[in-house]
Amino acid sequence: MNPQVSPEIFIITGPVGIGKSTMLRHFFRGKSIQTVGFLCDTDPSTNLRTLCLLPEEKTVPFEALEASESTLSIGKFHFERSAFDQAIDTLMGRSLETQTAVIDELGKLEIEQHSGFEPQFSHWLTTQIPNTIVVIIRSSLLEKALLKYDWEQARINEGPWMPVLPKIMGLVMAGGQSSRMGKDKKTIHYHGQPQWRHAYELLIELKLETVVSVSDLKEEGVSMISDSPEFEGNGPISGLLSVSEEIQETALLVLGVDYPEMDRQTLYDLLLTFQIRNCSVCYRNPQSNRVEPLIALYHPRDLQQIKEEFYKGNRSLSRFWEQEGNAVLVLPHINYNVLKSYDLPEDEAAFRTR
Repeated sequence: MNPQVSPEIFIITGPVGIGKSTMLRHFFRGKSIQTVGFLCDTDPSTNLRTLCLLPEEKTVPFEALEASESTLSIGKFHFERSAFDQAIDTLMGRSLETQTAVIDELGKLEIEQHSGFEPQFSHWLTTQIPNTIVVIIRSSLLEKALLKYDWEQARINEGPWMPVLPKIMGLVMAGGQSSRMGKDKKTIHYHGQPQWRHAYELLIELKLETVVSVSDLKEEGVSMISDSPEFEGNGPISGLLSVSEEIQETALLVLGVDYPEMDRQTLYDLLLTFQIRNCSVCYRNPQSNRVEPLIALYHPRDLQQIKEEFYKGNRSLSRFWEQEGNAVLVLPHINYNVLKSYDLPEDEAAFRTR
């Protein structure tokens, strides 16, 4: 990158299919902003991706149905080589007055194979740098991209195109009865420490202020909240509503102690999706096809709705997620293991015999 120029880098990231491109299209199209670059869209008649070249907003075909001499393929997807060239030409042809460049997106072709928009994109970075670069990168490629382009100081999911969000806190759900396990699940050592502590540290890694929903633990430096008499005795919803009453107008990223194989990236994708969509989001287990209400991020407006339903006698969090008409997003996930709930003694035994 040109050492004489230090553009401000904004990266829009999250899992595939959550609306990153849509958000930027709504912000940049038709605005009187000096912008150059390209935005990905979908042709409604073919369901194939196109590129919208800025600032002219010219649409060019991007995705092709089949591989040919004129396409570049990755997996089952095929892209027109001419579209890559036109997109780069758009960047190269920017006027000196253009202050913002939009790149939608840098993917596996660019980041892992140095193809697609590469190597021309890297050349452009050394020659014609605007004040601001806004680029979409899926979360699974984010760390590689930061290293490849030396963007360690980039601002992640920030900027005027982002929705205004409530405060987000982490919540470890550790107050269950553990009747099927036969012993307290929160105290089982899967990773050299009690499972509640392991879950707590996963949320802390996301730089979230975190509390633990539990009634029979005390530890210095850890905020622990017992179930309110108003809600107690009703399973996970008791802990969720008790915490939300004490910490109002706050979104809660929830992790139960039942998931010893949970990883940081899976939780991070919930957080990133919430930042883009500004709505409650949870995972759906691909094996059981059930939602996982204890691996979820709850928006304050939905916490209020859950509370109202509680008073009506509707006390199932799963039912809330499955209820038709709820403005929530349910994410799929390809790794079943991290979403597996360890509820039985044989689950723990299987974990230890790997």
